[in-house]
Amino acid sequence: MELLVALAIFAILSGFAYRSLTALLESREALAKESRKWRDASLFVGRVERDLSAVLARPAIGPSGTELAAVSSSLGMVQAGDGLALTRSGSPLQQSVLSAPQRVAYRLAGDRIERLAWAGVDAAPREEPAVVTVLAPVRALSFRFLDPRSNEWRTVWPGGSELLPAAVEMTVELASGERIVRLVDLARMQ
Repeated sequence: MELLVALAIFAILSGFAYRSLTALLESREALAKESRKWRDASLFVGRVERDLSAVLARPAIGPSGTELAAVSSSLGMVQAGDGLALTRSGSPLQQSVLSAPQRVAYRLAGDRIERLAWAGVDAAPREEPAVVTVLAPVRALSFRFLDPRSNEWRTVWPGGSELLPAAVEMTVELASGERIVRLVDLARMQ
């Protein structure tokens, strides 16, 4: 009889221990997932800020031969949609293709944000950019541009191919509902 009581007590304690361990593992997994989400968002925001801080006031030539503004809300591609396209200086620390100025763009494609990068500032005919997913999953991505002439926010840019916006505001809504708003001052670049 004492052995049955001891086994019953051990079974009850094992059930409590198993439930506690399961709850601990679930919370650990949820914390790791949340940490990954914010790390990815932080890396994305930092990448956009670095690209905007290296913006060049130099128009680009698109694959179709049209002139594209140095900073634009139109990506200048068929079926590319709107987003942010810009001409940026290269990295002086690189001894490769990354050291040259280039054209980059960000767009929302379904539930992910993609970064498009062309080999140079001026695209060759029918040149396709390298496309990399930089953040997923997201619900929305939008940009606003501060017009330096009127100090008004605009959702469509350019204000002229030689004119850079005074600032760019980026708003990202993550799939989990959080909104990230980032403002980058471009006035010091002009």
